Amino acid sequence: MPFLRALAIGFAALAVLFLLAAVLGMINGRMSPRTGVLLRSIALFCFALTVVLNVASR
Repeated sequence: MPFLRALAIGFAALAVLFLLAAVLGMINGRMSPRTGVLLRSIALFCFALTVVLNVASR
């Protein structure tokens, strides 16, 4: 199902963006530890959703 794969690609891209924001925030020191954990948790959820969508599309 191409729709599920496209949706999985979108969630993977979102996860990468959340991880990038978390890393850049930690490097700059402008982010609290709680915000960093929240961003990484959202990224992990997006990656897990990506895997589920990929499995479901087969």
